[in-house]
Amino acid sequence: MTYTLDTNILINLQRLYPRDIFPGIWESIEASATNGDSCICEAVHREVDRGGDNLRKWAKDLPGFVCATTDGELGTVAEIARSHPGWVQGQLNEADPFVIAHAKAESSLLVTEENRKGPNTPERNLKIPNVADEHGVEVLKFFDYVRREGWTF
Repeated sequence: MTYTLDTNILINLQRLYPRDIFPGIWESIEASATNGDSCICEAVHREVDRGGDNLRKWAKDLPGFVCATTDGELGTVAEIARSHPGWVQGQLNEADPFVIAHAKAESSLLVTEENRKGPNTPERNLKIPNVADEHGVEVLKFFDYVRREGWTF
């Protein structure tokens, strides 16, 4: 099984599980990336870059972790933009269509901490799981990712 990680997974990793206290979780993600099982798309890397901290360098230096955007993914991003024209607004939700498109192209599980919104939610408030459902992309939370991989710390 392969996984596409959303930006909030990396941000939470740094905020909630600092490497000096939880080295094992970082090492597990690094091993998963090195084995080609976990990655982020370029759009997530751009979002991480805006944070101005060491997370960007860590992601960039991790072999195979940042995956290039393909033409097929761009087609899915365009389809999402047509279906949900109010979802992405400037930097708000900017990487979300790319995360979905990458997971769809790779047939990977999408790991995010976002929660589905209910019916009649305005476009700008949609979350990744809502749109991922429309594209047949399975979404799971961080701890579900850790459990599926059998990691314990």
